[in-house]
Amino acid sequence: MASSTQHTTLLPTQYHHLLSEYHTHFDATSTTSSNITSLKVTHETQCRKLQSSRQIDAATEVLNAADTSATVVRVNGRFAVKVGLQVPLIEAETMKFLAANSKVRIPKVYDAFVDPESNKTYIIMDHVPGDTLRDLLPSLGRDEKARICELIKNKLTKLRSIPAPDYLGMIDHSPYLDGVFWNCGLDPKICGPFASEEELNCGMIEKLRQTESEQYIRLLRTMMDRTLHGHRTLFTHGDLQPKNIMVERLDDGDGAPDFKITLIDWESAGWYPEYWDFCNATVACRFKRDWLELVPDILDEYPLEFLMMQVVYSSVYY
Repeated sequence: MASSTQHTTLLPTQYHHLLSEYHTHFDATSTTSSNITSLKVTHETQCRKLQSSRQIDAATEVLNAADTSATVVRVNGRFAVKVGLQVPLIEAETMKFLAANSKVRIPKVYDAFVDPESNKTYIIMDHVPGDTLRDLLPSLGRDEKARICELIKNKLTKLRSIPAPDYLGMIDHSPYLDGVFWNCGLDPKICGPFASEEELNCGMIEKLRQTESEQYIRLLRTMMDRTLHGHRTLFTHGDLQPKNIMVERLDDGDGAPDFKITLIDWESAGWYPEYWDFCNATVACRFKRDWLELVPDILDEYPLEFLMMQVVYSSVYY
């Protein structure tokens, strides 16, 4: 057995009882919250995590669609666990940051760790009741869509009001993991963090340079300089799609439609230029007509930035 386990670094003292509560569901001999006094991964803690990971792997209730790189399973009724070889621990850290610094409803995180035997990451959090907006959209009426758009927009407004740091990137000066910046070596010239929007644009250009000709790169750089500048840095979800919006229908007794909205899948979230969520939410938009109908009621539109980013996406994704 390996001697250490990678562990999310943002696990404040006030969350220790949650970690204990989770393990109590799996192991009657689990340490109590009063005995958990540090983030050092002891042999006993590691063994408990390995036991938990095996029990999680045995879970059969899969909550997410099969077209994703991670699996989310329901465990012991109340927990949802995101599992995968490509699940970044920073997603859990981001969720804890948001729990402490915003009023946006997100799943409560209990623990996050990497199993040293399988190298899979596990993020253990509360199960969120309801259905994804992707599943609900075809059956929603006009008033229901309007109310859901209002609620999502309200959450994004709260996110965007979090004070911005002096860089563009993920929390704790971490590099971007978004596909536009992704590279295996996490080269800071490509994935940041960046000191300015101009540096961020250079990062995108460096990423495109891996696949495009120098002549095309010169053309794109000129276009970027004219369109992607002067934007505010705002906290951004980074993958605002119907599959990442949980909707729970509420019965308020007066017949008016109402819902509880929870945003999930925070692995790309961080500080981006203000146009980023709009452009990202409309990737391949012609194939998502139901969603495209809602986007203008949820997000401010950035038409020039949209056109520029479609060119970037065409090189990165298509």
